[in-house]
Formats: sequence, C-alpha cells, structure tokens
Amino acid sequence: MRKFAKPILISAGILLFIYVLAVLGLNIYLQSQGLQSRICLAASSVAGKPVSIQGAHYTPWAGFTVNGIMVPQLQATGAPPEFEAESINFRFAFFQLLRGKLVVKEIFVNSPVLVSISLPRETMAGQGGTPVDAVAAPAMPAAPLSGGAVEITVPETRLARPSAPALMEIRQVKIKGGRSQIFDSKGACLFDLNGIEASVDILPDGKLDGKFLVAETSVGASVHPRGISGTFTFQKGRLVVPDIHGTWADGRLSATFESDPSLGFTATASADGVLVKKLADDAGISADGARGSLFAKGSLRGLPGAPESYSGLVEANLQEARLQPLDFIRQIGDLMNIQELQMLELKTAEGRFVIRDQQVVVEKLILESANLFLEGTGPVGFDGKMKLRSRLHLNEKLRRDLGGLLGENFEDSDRSGYRFVPFSVTGAVSRPKTDLLDKLTGFRIGQDIGGLLKNLFQIPVQEKAKPGQPGEAK
Repeated sequence: MRKFAKPILISAGILLFIYVLAVLGLNIYLQSQGLQSRICLAASSVAGKPVSIQGAHYTPWAGFTVNGIMVPQLQATGAPPEFEAESINFRFAFFQLLRGKLVVKEIFVNSPVLVSISLPRETMAGQGGTPVDAVAAPAMPAAPLSGGAVEITVPETRLARPSAPALMEIRQVKIKGGRSQIFDSKGACLFDLNGIEASVDILPDGKLDGKFLVAETSVGASVHPRGISGTFTFQKGRLVVPDIHGTWADGRLSATFESDPSLGFTATASADGVLVKKLADDAGISADGARGSLFAKGSLRGLPGAPESYSGLVEANLQEARLQPLDFIRQIGDLMNIQELQMLELKTAEGRFVIRDQQVVVEKLILESANLFLEGTGPVGFDGKMKLRSRLHLNEKLRRDLGGLLGENFEDSDRSGYRFVPFSVTGAVSRPKTDLLDKLTGFRIGQDIGGLLKNLFQIPVQEKAKPGQPGEAK
C-alpha cells in the first residue's frame, strides 16, 4: 500500500502545480488589454450602451470577476453614471465546464448604483427631431433558447454562425450594497433607495423568484421608510410583489405591487401607527409638542411613464393628534395668550384624496379641535401647484376670546354655534400661500404679519441703532 502512496502524492502535486499555472496563465490572459476590450465590446452590445471596466481576474473561490463596471449617462451632461458597480463575480459550475456546458451558478453584483434621470419631452436627440426617449438601441440578433437558459445577444458579424449556438445558463443572481436613485428633469431626487440587497433564483422555465431588502428609502425630501423587504416573481414581463413590509416613522408599512406589460401596474399600501413627531423630525420640520399617530391606506394604478393614466385613492386620519397651527394663527394665540391657538388638540383629523387627471384632488380635509373647525377641498397638481378652497369655523367662545380682533367677515355656518370665513390656499406645496389673514381682518395684510400684529397690540418695535449710537454693531 505504501509503495502506491508516493506516486499518488506526486501525481496530485503535479496536478495541483498544473492547476496553479493554469490559474496564473488565465489571469495574465484576462488582464490583457485586448481581452478587456473585447469584454467591453460584448457588454456594450448586450446593454445597447457603452460599457467600461477597470479590469478582470479569476480566483478559484470567487470565480471570474470584472471590476469597476461603468455605464455613462448619454443624454444628461455632467450627470453621474447611469450604472456602476464595484465588481461583478461569475461563479461557474466546474464539472459542467468539463462537459462543455457553460453554467453560471451565481452572479454576485457588489455595490451597484443605478441612476435614472427623467428628461424633458422637448429634449431632442441630434438634429433629427426625435425625442430622446424614442431613440432605440440597434437591434441585435439573439441566440435561441431552451430550458432555463438566458438569452445572450451578440453583435452582427460577417463570420459564419455556428449551427448550434452555445447557451449560458444562469441559476442565481445576488446583489449587495446597492443603491438606486431617480431624478426629475430639474435635478430633484424623487426616490433614493440605499442599502439594497437581493437574491434571485432563475428557474428552468425562465421564471424568476426572488427576495429583497432596502435598508433606507427616501421619497422626495420628507418621507423616509426603512427596512423595506419582500418577495417577488417575474415571468414573461409580469412582475408580482405580493408582500412588501417595512417601518415608517416607527409605524408599520405594508404594500403590494403588480405590473403587466399590457395592463399596466397596480399598487396598494397601508400605514399603521406612524408617529407624527417622528414623521416631522424625519422631514426636518420643527414639531415641538406634537403627538399623534397616522393611519392611512391607498391604491394607485396606471401605465408606467404615463402620469395622465394614473388613478387612485388615499384615505388618512390622525388619532390623539396634537399639532401646531399655521404660523400666523399661532402668533395670534401667543399674543392673546389663547392656548388653543398655540397648539391644536384635535378631536378629528382626516382626509380623502383622489388621484386623477394628473392631479391629487382633495375631496375632504378636516381638522377639528374643541372650538375650531378647518375644512378644505381642491386640486393639487403633479407639478406641486395647488388651489384649495377652505373654510375656517370658530365658535362663539373663541371669537369672544379674540376680542373682535378678526373683524366682521364671518358668515353663518351650518355648524351650530359657529361662524366661518372662506379663504384659499395657492402656490406650490413647498411654499404655500393663503389669504386667510386678509379675510379674517378685512383688509390686505401683505407679507409683514409680525409687524401687523405688533401694531394691532401697540407693541413697541425697537428701531435699528444708527451709526454712533448705543447698540451699534462692533
């Protein structure tokens, strides 16, 4: 037995040495400029856009690795790359290779970043007058598929095609540390998904089964859900995400999503126990003394990329809510020492919003405290511009506490013991304007609300110190 052991060890050593030499030789070949240029050309043909890489290498434990992948933005000058990734690893089934079959057990995408920028429709490509979003990549011939193989497109060539094209079978794709950002045509970030992890199994019939996790999400600059996770399936263009879960301002968030190439998409969502104080803090809004929980549910359907087709409904209400009123109402409360106008203790706070015709129609918006009732209706466009018709109802006690400060422009209300004044809210959602104070006082106020209140109550205003007088800045 011993006389056979030595030859076996020698043979194993020789095979190991040959394998090491093969790996070294393969890496030298992979790092050659010519091969890397061919890899970039093949990747560009598949993507329909130019692709650059920093290098490639092979290791027995990680497989074939391509480093520094980058796809630039073609239409947006100076914008970040459309796609980039630290590395992509391809792990092959070794024994399948020995049988002449290319099987990728796993593709691992490390730290990918996907950036999407919406361009104005008037943006044109070249001098032909064709909108950028209508420019199509050149068609590429595709290899026929069988089983669970993935279609690989190749550039046309004058060489004769082989009678039996090679198939590459991919079994699993994993993503770690990813990020996706969507910007509008003005450069504002609409969505920012950070810390993306995903695992996708590719079944023999071409169906994709996967799961995902998004650590942090930002919608605009104010909504920040976290820990969004779920599962999904994708087959023949139809995407189904049946169970999305996460947290939003310490509350629970759940949703579903379904998309079909011919039918469009349908989404539903609900939020339970979202804390008002945490919601304001996440949005960078001062909310001292605020409390309450938000409960909401909604649905949306339409065709992707066609806002004119969107339709939906959102209903929301606040429970045990305590909120600061509009600034000038709070200032009146401060000066008159009326606590209810300094902080609203809401008995009712609810809204109903319908999405149609590229706008959100406020069908009902109600805020009610012990002595005050505020209601509003009207449209808010997808561009952020709004035109709300509102009414502020005050009961006799609150009007008496104000001592006639607010004039005689109140009308009889359908609420017993109340009188109301109508007003409007216009401008943009980010910078709303209202004529409420004009209506309350009976004359046009302008912008200097603080100065008006000081004059009304004869509060002395300290004049700025003149040069050479005490109080001059040093």
